[in-house]
Amino acid sequence: MAVHREEGRFVVRIELSAEFGEDYEGDDDGNAWLEAWRARVQPRLVRAVFAELRSEPGFSAIPVTRGKNPEDEVEVAVTFHGRHAGAVVRRDG
Repeated sequence: MAVHREEGRFVVRIELSAEFGEDYEGDDDGNAWLEAWRARVQPRLVRAVFAELRSEPGFSAIPVTRGKNPEDEVEVAVTFHGRHAGAVVRRDG
């Protein structure tokens, strides 16, 4: 059982937009560009983030949606498992 807890925060926000030419006729395609992002890019990005977080010794990472739509937001709980922050070893690369 933890005696003391410290917390921090790091936010990466990706704002998505699409631009179209004058011949654009509206979003009748159901925002296909956004669906393509969600189907192809977003899963790879999330996997890469988790892979990097979990590759660091002493840290664990789990998704915590807290009731939010995972298509719009992914929240990650990262926990350091060690006696104190000084135990973190610098890893360059």
